[in-house]
Amino acid sequence: MLTTFPKLPQEQLQQIIQLVKIIAKSVYPNKVICYGYRITIMSDWNCFSEERNQENGVHPTYDLLLIIDEDEKRPEHEIIQAVEQKVTPLDCDVTVVAQSLSAANKALENGNRFISNVYRNGILIYDRDGDPLLVPPMAADMEIVRSKIEADWMRCFDIAQCFHKKAKYCFGNGWYEQGTFDLHQSAQHACMAILRAYSGYRSTTHNLSRLLGLIANFSLQPLAVFPCVTKEETTLFNTLNRAYSDARYNEKYTVPKETAQVLLRRVEELLSIIQKLYEEKLISLKSNQPIVNGK
Repeated sequence: MLTTFPKLPQEQLQQIIQLVKIIAKSVYPNKVICYGYRITIMSDWNCFSEERNQENGVHPTYDLLLIIDEDEKRPEHEIIQAVEQKVTPLDCDVTVVAQSLSAANKALENGNRFISNVYRNGILIYDRDGDPLLVPPMAADMEIVRSKIEADWMRCFDIAQCFHKKAKYCFGNGWYEQGTFDLHQSAQHACMAILRAYSGYRSTTHNLSRLLGLIANFSLQPLAVFPCVTKEETTLFNTLNRAYSDARYNEKYTVPKETAQVLLRRVEELLSIIQKLYEEKLISLKSNQPIVNGK
């Protein structure tokens, strides 16, 4: 593993120092490894304010793998929530994956693509006890990797397409709540499929916001389908994201026809983008070259 960031600006380096301190106090991890970051630069100017100066803002996002001790009793989602809540004052976002030390070492021993890549190319930003992780075996033959990626993709994306067809059938019969649930499942399985194809990470979450955040490590295109920059857009996304539970447990849950139709178009756009990303990944595998665009 690396221990330094080759290109990160000094301001973000200081932010990571503060980030590590907060994480160490809130969840007491064994190790923290950064496997990606994005820095969004926002500019704002208008001709109506008295001070006509352009204002710039910088908002980073850090992708972190937390290695947790065996005696940690909290499930992964509680650890993630604890970190996200504590780092809010730092004006940055974090996308967290948490694994126990034994699970991480087992995955490394088996050559798991996600954690092996993080081990080889990630940046160790916190190491409490200095206990070494197992060294993963040499990377598998590219043909074997490609074959497994294709098999995983076909299985998971086929499910996404099946749920999409079910949603259209439900909408055609006026069953908008059930159809929205099926749209959620379609989006979830499509996100899981592309996440596994690119990174090797196998997610089990139903939270679309988290899935899109994990995908943002290698592409921002799926996230742009649900921009959530206005109240209306946020409400639209929440209708889809909460459908997994609301459609089954909330007796007052309703989805207007107009909302259902918009969500159908958005999910179809999401599936199209994810299909294209997968095709780009296949091309890169066949040429044995990494994807350098697709953000």
